[in-house]
Amino acid sequence: MGNIRSATTEIPDSGNRNRTARIIFYGIIVIYTFILYGNTLNNLYSLDDYIIKGKNAQLVENGVKSIGDIFTSTYTSRSGPDGPEKSYGYRPLTRLIFAVEYTLFGLNPRIGHLINVLVYLALLLLLFNILRRLFRDYSMWFPFVILLLFAAHPVHTEVVASLKNRDELLSMLLSLLCLRMLLTYHDRNRLVFLIAGLLSYVLAFLAKPTALSFWFVFPLTLFFFTDMKLKRIGIITVMLTAMIILGGMVPFFFLERARDFSMIENPLYFEDNFWNILGTGMYGLGYYFRLLLIPHPLLYYYGYDMIPVVNLGNVWVILSILFHAGILAIAIWKFREKHVMAYAILFYLFTIAMFSNIVSPVPGIIGERFLLVPSLGFVMVLAWLIFRLFKARPESSVNKPVRIFLVMLLTVLILAPYSYKTINRNKRWYSDMSLYRADMKYLDRSVKAHDMMGTMMMKQINQELAKPVNVAKFLMPDIEKAIGHFGRAVEIWPGHVSSWTNLGMIYNHPRIAEHLLAAGDTARLLAFKQKAAGSFRKAIGLEPENGKALFNLGLTYEYTGMIDSATYYYERCIEHNPKIINPRSRLADLRFMQGEVQEALMLNQEIIRIDPNEALPYVSFGNYYMVSGDTLKAIESYEEAAKRNARPEVYSFLGQYYLEKGDTEKADLYRKKYLDATR
Repeated sequence: MGNIRSATTEIPDSGNRNRTARIIFYGIIVIYTFILYGNTLNNLYSLDDYIIKGKNAQLVENGVKSIGDIFTSTYTSRSGPDGPEKSYGYRPLTRLIFAVEYTLFGLNPRIGHLINVLVYLALLLLLFNILRRLFRDYSMWFPFVILLLFAAHPVHTEVVASLKNRDELLSMLLSLLCLRMLLTYHDRNRLVFLIAGLLSYVLAFLAKPTALSFWFVFPLTLFFFTDMKLKRIGIITVMLTAMIILGGMVPFFFLERARDFSMIENPLYFEDNFWNILGTGMYGLGYYFRLLLIPHPLLYYYGYDMIPVVNLGNVWVILSILFHAGILAIAIWKFREKHVMAYAILFYLFTIAMFSNIVSPVPGIIGERFLLVPSLGFVMVLAWLIFRLFKARPESSVNKPVRIFLVMLLTVLILAPYSYKTINRNKRWYSDMSLYRADMKYLDRSVKAHDMMGTMMMKQINQELAKPVNVAKFLMPDIEKAIGHFGRAVEIWPGHVSSWTNLGMIYNHPRIAEHLLAAGDTARLLAFKQKAAGSFRKAIGLEPENGKALFNLGLTYEYTGMIDSATYYYERCIEHNPKIINPRSRLADLRFMQGEVQEALMLNQEIIRIDPNEALPYVSFGNYYMVSGDTLKAIESYEEAAKRNARPEVYSFLGQYYLEKGDTEKADLYRKKYLDATR
């Protein structure tokens, strides 16, 4: 027997012993949570945490002063000269919490990670309270085992260790609060709890719309664990649906959204064959269950081509269909007796369904964060099986001590590898590079993973190459590795524009060219220039208006002395990107060298109109005056550039100039600016 008994009033646990046990259980949960996730406090920002830090601190840059914008704009957005390039989602509650955190503590990753752990702890404590209510006539050990298995499951590392995924934690926490309020509404028959529950669900949606996964959980739980009439459950479900519309859908009628879905995120965005969509969806569901059963390897990203697009003839799809049909049959079989297995299976199936890619493609195809809620159904089944393995009866408050001992012994044996995996996985989330390096060996077929790894490597390499002394000679092994990652990305998906462009950027890097020239390796230098041009042409062939590729192809031709070709691509870049600056500046300099002075001046004036704070036109004016022999006018122009976003070389030149002129005050001023710019 494993049926769930309903009751109209809440029955408190009997005796001081149970009360003491509850206190001990809560204490263990608090301590265990910090054992599992305390080491995340050492981590920095990583992966999508760019949303809340640095130059892209879209959520927190103005703190609580931006509360008006927070509730009237999308979750994250990036704007280009012609409007929003990427604008999606509506999660104002999450943004508000980040803003408050920033106002109080600034950009402090340790505080951010502490808050994530505390939110997860609050979620666990609330969940344990709910489990005790659901299984109040059961063995007191049953909800405790469920909670421990849920707390330690390694698939949760992504949502706890990644600050950006606080939205998932908040959404589940508030959805659980809604569930608790609905149960209390039934138990105490007070309308205030129903209202509190409905408001909690709105807030869950304002944290993240994945709260939708709980929509079926509410009536399912009320049916299984209360004697509430079906009519009243139906009315509450309609109210909850209204909250979904209010908190999750209405805002999108007033927000400007723009998000380009790409092949490398999920090929199903471009798939119109239903059987391929269904097959791939069932393959993904099988993969999710495998992750719950054996949580290794855990990966920060999947995407194309980690999960293949397959039809119903794939053997893994067939096995997934048989498995899911089988557990659904068990749930249907046990449904009328309100068996805990039926509840747990239906909980799992309905909460995982929205991430199956069948109804709608999911970014990344697979995401471990999407298992946060469904994993609860999984551990309920696991806990029940552990009890039954030792002939302990979870639905009974009376069991032989030896059987409970064996239950807890096996639970600890499961928790040991769970805990080890969780604690070690947290370390991988220390930074972008630590995460990429840890996962790359399992992500050989992921286009985006290769592109991200190559991009991160080149970011670090470029920081070294920007130093006064050219160290390219010592960086060539890492440069070759970055080339390998971008090359692998376009091998998997030849249509990946970003990787083609990044390859071109490496092959055309001036400091690398400088090193090859100094080493006398002209053959390799020529090969690099040819590969750069070929890579940029590939990118332009895929995206004819790609400003980055057009500009850099022009730059490649300029570096190799093919001025006409350089001019052509600079002009094309300007044509397709009217407010772009760098190609105008390069084209102006080419015009000046060709004797077309007025054309050069006109192009620089256009830059000033586009961005009055841009230093490039003033640097060009200074160079023109120097060529013309008017040093004073040149210095005036360079000083105008120095008032803006000038490169360090401008400060260095001005410092040296004033030092030679004996103006030590200005010389020191510009030397200080140079040091600040290169620090």
